[in-house]
Amino acid sequence: MSNARRLLLAFQGSDLAHGRTTVGRVARNGKAEANSYVIREVMTEEHVEAHLAGKQGVGAIPINSKNECCFGAIDVDDYDLDHKALAARIKNQKLPLIQCRSKSGGAHLYLFLDNWYPAAMVREYLTEMAALLGFAGREIFPKQDKILFDRGDVGNFINTPYFNADATVRYAISETGEALSLEEFLDRVEANRIPMSKLEIAPHVEARDDLKDYPPCLEQIIQQGVVNSYRNITMFNMIVAHRKASPEGWKKLLEESNARYCDEPLGAEEIVTLQKQHDKKVYGFQCTAQPLCNFCNKDLCRSRKYGIGGSGPVEFPKLTGMTILNSSPKMFFLDYDGQRLELTSEQLSVQSAFSRACVEQVDRMPPTIKPTEWNKLVNDLLSTAIKIEAPPELTLRGQFEDLIKEYCTSNIKAMVPEEMVMGKPWTDKGLTKFTFSGLAEFLKFRGFTTVTRPQIQNFIRDLNSGAACNGHQAVKKEDGAPSTIRVWWVPAYKESHVDMRSESRREATSIPF
Repeated sequence: MSNARRLLLAFQGSDLAHGRTTVGRVARNGKAEANSYVIREVMTEEHVEAHLAGKQGVGAIPINSKNECCFGAIDVDDYDLDHKALAARIKNQKLPLIQCRSKSGGAHLYLFLDNWYPAAMVREYLTEMAALLGFAGREIFPKQDKILFDRGDVGNFINTPYFNADATVRYAISETGEALSLEEFLDRVEANRIPMSKLEIAPHVEARDDLKDYPPCLEQIIQQGVVNSYRNITMFNMIVAHRKASPEGWKKLLEESNARYCDEPLGAEEIVTLQKQHDKKVYGFQCTAQPLCNFCNKDLCRSRKYGIGGSGPVEFPKLTGMTILNSSPKMFFLDYDGQRLELTSEQLSVQSAFSRACVEQVDRMPPTIKPTEWNKLVNDLLSTAIKIEAPPELTLRGQFEDLIKEYCTSNIKAMVPEEMVMGKPWTDKGLTKFTFSGLAEFLKFRGFTTVTRPQIQNFIRDLNSGAACNGHQAVKKEDGAPSTIRVWWVPAYKESHVDMRSESRREATSIPF
């Protein structure tokens, strides 16, 4: 089996589309500029061959139309990442992840499964793994539990490794931090596919009975050793948990934690200062502060006896995975903590309209942020959005072509050219002719009112392949005198005999010609 075929099977995903990326210059921060877009074609062996040859980069969409996947990934977008140290952490945690260098120097941590499993379950496990490694909040692929494929959504892609395989910078990394060849990577993928039944996080972490009821972020920080730079913030948040555990004895618990968990315990004066702070005010956990945020696992924390529970402030959701469907009008897909939102331009532009969409679609009510923060958030999402070409029926051109075909082939058509003045189309010598006003009235009747007259003219011209599409037609007046009317035309369609009079939705409305 060829390497291209093996790589294709490793990244088997969407049955709807795949991604493509063209890399540009590398910015000062190490981020490689890229033009990314989605192609509505299943990724093939030929696409992968071009990828390996360095001709055209491809990306795999993990989630399929059944909302299942057989691989997933954690995207660690750090450009100065110590890959050797990360490989050691993955090995120490005994996590079933294969590490690859990304195009910008970060890491894609891949999970390869032995079968197709629900995307929601895969995301849950990957989220826990990311928190264990100190990468909480990083992007998880698949980015959503479910895609809205019936609305034109296909999900988000992740760039596959080994672009330009002979001189690639996107290679896999061994447990000892060394680069792997393409063949070595593929061998490792095939040997390390794991069933969902064995994908459990708990066995990979040495349990601490003394912290099993505390927030998982504190547990992980202490597990790795509380270094001097994080002693104060760690002990500050330990106090919050200690007060939940023992409202009367928390000061003693703090002193014990300081001595037990810190590599170099805080001095007596610093401990007294912390105690005085918490004597004056009851604080909550500093979930968004370093290093707590790196190990955050909200769902697990809520289940812990002394975790965040349900009493804390509502946090603004993590919004990722912006995808723009170039339909008419455009549609925007966005991930709200793993749930997929479908938004209009108004719902994306106006925060109150966005909130209503969240309530209607994902049963969540996000908090309101400042207008300047909202504008920056939306602009950041748009700047990295992936674009998808819409199916023809979702574009203005496609809708127009469907309607003009219906207009030209319906049973309401002219028998003689004179009837065109009544708005009816007339077919003669391979052309179907009509007055512009007759077509415009039909389009209005069918609710197609978003296009301008110049747009309609351009659509008609395109249907004639740029050739002449309007002129004058000889007709007779009622008294038999010769005359002419201005008409437009398109190549005649094979007649489908649409009986517009019999459509139930129009029973109460007269035909507009």
